[in-house]
Amino acid sequence: MRVTVLGLGYIGLPTAAMLALGGHDVSGFDVSPKVRDGLRRGGENIAELAVRKLVVDALETGRLRVADAIEPADAYIICVPTPNAADGRPDLSYVHSAAAAIAPMLKPKDLVILESTVPPGTVERVIAGALREAGVPPDSMLLAHCPERVIPGDIVRELKGNARIIGGRTLEAAEKARDLYKSFVDADMFTTDATTAELVKVIENTFRDVNIALANELALLCEETGVDAWEAIALANKHPRVNILSPGPGVGGHCIPIDPHFLADANPFITELIQTARRVNARMPNHVVRRIRDLVAGPAHERKIALLGASYKANVDDSRESPTQRIDELLREQGFNTAIFDPVASGFSRPLSPSLAAALDGADAMVLVVDHDAFKSVTPAEAAKHMRGRVIVDARDLFDAPAWQSAGFSVYTLGRRPSVRQSRSTNGSSARAKAVRNP
Repeated sequence: MRVTVLGLGYIGLPTAAMLALGGHDVSGFDVSPKVRDGLRRGGENIAELAVRKLVVDALETGRLRVADAIEPADAYIICVPTPNAADGRPDLSYVHSAAAAIAPMLKPKDLVILESTVPPGTVERVIAGALREAGVPPDSMLLAHCPERVIPGDIVRELKGNARIIGGRTLEAAEKARDLYKSFVDADMFTTDATTAELVKVIENTFRDVNIALANELALLCEETGVDAWEAIALANKHPRVNILSPGPGVGGHCIPIDPHFLADANPFITELIQTARRVNARMPNHVVRRIRDLVAGPAHERKIALLGASYKANVDDSRESPTQRIDELLREQGFNTAIFDPVASGFSRPLSPSLAAALDGADAMVLVVDHDAFKSVTPAEAAKHMRGRVIVDARDLFDAPAWQSAGFSVYTLGRRPSVRQSRSTNGSSARAKAVRNP
């Protein structure tokens, strides 16, 4: 088939490449000239190496090309952003604009697939609505929703290997979309109606948000009661039907902080649990900052805080909705000087320190926000060489607290009362159980 992909971001680009390698003639368009130029220069703007290789291979076949305008096709895949507007409601203007842009090119029975994560009913209200506005009868087209279900850092494997939900406005649309995705998806594909498919994706991310909110609330409770939250959660997870995720300084990324609003906005009166979970996770940066304030004495304007990690999760470059951004904003509002170091993040809201040493230079506290593998090797001796103060705030339970305390540091780990020192077992390793990290 001739396929046009609108939006060459985290999902649109690898999807376009896989379709091309699957034998289709694919035209990829992005509104950003910077994105298009970077792809023409060999994908230099692609951080994930497996995706970069995939895209380069697809471009070399000639079946994938980067276009400067939307090209006519037999199938159109819309992969555009759906951010929250200032009032917290979902902004579907990019989806509407994409549908309106392809409307003049559509022929009867063309396939239009929306991949963007959206509130239930978007295919009917926004896609079909935009076509009607353009004078194109939606019933003459095949409209479908096929939400992505991948995780940054493992996009290529998960695009191929994760089960897909194919929702069609009609059964014919669902089957046609399924046949297209068969060219690269190795896993099971389940067909349903478009609204159900839209709801399923939002349910998946809302589940994770609610689960993490439970972990975070337990962490706060454990701090008050003097219990080690990480040990308690790990032991609770020994039950065969319990799987609590790990606490942290908040949640980030393009999905989990945003998608629950799609459900809450649909009916605020019956989504109290979802809204409460959102509030719990959204205020975790405030809790971290409060602990920093408790531990760092003196006037804030004379104190420097070094933040380790700017991306929203470990070992990925994506910094969208990162808890670090809110923590940094709160600290600066209170008058603190801050420096942020991240060895992999890109696109952060302000310049990052060029090195760990530069971030720690003269710092009164070091705050571990993101548990990148690269930070596991940071030692008390290295930190002491650069820091002025001796305060460690660990929001991910990455550091060996007793070792840092033995080196003269005051250590606070999220989920443990700040004044409590953890006991050690006879072999020198931590005696407590460890919670499983959030995948």
